[in-house]
Amino acid sequence: MFIPETRELVGICKVEPVSFILLPVLSETASLWNLRSTEYVTEVMKESEVEEATELTELNGEKVKKERLILIGDIHGQYKEFKKLLRKVKYNKKRDQLLVLGDFITKGPHSLKVLQYLIDNDISCIMGNHEYYVLQNYAKYHGLPQPRFVNGTSLPFNAFGSFNDDPEFLLAKKLRPKHVEYINNCPVMRELGIVPLHSKKNLGKTGHAEGVAVHAGLKWDALKDLNEQDPEDCLEMRSYLAPFYNETTDNPDDKNAVSWSKIWNQKQKDGELDRSIVVYYGHDAGRGLKLKKYSKGLDSGCYKGDKLSAMVIWQEQVKHKVMYKEALVQQRC
Repeated sequence: MFIPETRELVGICKVEPVSFILLPVLSETASLWNLRSTEYVTEVMKESEVEEATELTELNGEKVKKERLILIGDIHGQYKEFKKLLRKVKYNKKRDQLLVLGDFITKGPHSLKVLQYLIDNDISCIMGNHEYYVLQNYAKYHGLPQPRFVNGTSLPFNAFGSFNDDPEFLLAKKLRPKHVEYINNCPVMRELGIVPLHSKKNLGKTGHAEGVAVHAGLKWDALKDLNEQDPEDCLEMRSYLAPFYNETTDNPDDKNAVSWSKIWNQKQKDGELDRSIVVYYGHDAGRGLKLKKYSKGLDSGCYKGDKLSAMVIWQEQVKHKVMYKEALVQQRC
């Protein structure tokens, strides 16, 4: 039996900033993308602010300049649907920054194809719980120390059913060093910079906020420094537990479990939290697409035959203002 060369694992970063800056585009350019964004328009910059942003961009010359950020929910090895979705959004790697929200492998039929495409096109990622399980299985198979988090600890090893029949173990056996390196370098969270802040019920001039991409969710009581977030919560949570909502669970049917995004949005709206953050996440196919003001759930169950979802974010210059816009694009699976 062929056994790929072993790749040593490195510490998994908890938080990384994105390595790009979005540049405003003209309305004529944005119209060519044919994206319906009228429900998702937020005016956030006046002329003086545009000049300041331009100066900041010039100072940060080390960052790649992009026109759009495209966030895609759980792909789960559905390579054909993934490629169809990219065609729908007119993805161009020179113009666009693509970020997959974890769980891009396992369950579906073409995990290695998805993984190879992400590597070949230098696509950004965050760690999902299934990527972490695969790394755990990889370490077990190759006799390596279990994966660990920078400024954190390893999670308990997860092996489901018979170890040799575990699909994540079977996938881990096939991984080559380049595959492992890519997965291992996916951080738990990415800070996205400024993103639109609005909802379908509250359109127009509603401001802006920080954006954070994470696979499952964030705890509301550890926002001053995101490195204080528990990686297990970030990878697996689906609900907070009442009455204090300071504990999490991955089982929405647990007693006193309440959707984390419901409590998160309420506390953000009430101004109770240290930071105003819009969270873009996946993981929760059971609840499906959930677009709220302070959270955007993009796992719409592609591996179950539902849809694969992308959120496209860009800045559009209209006269002397810059408007932050976003549009949802979906592909049936």
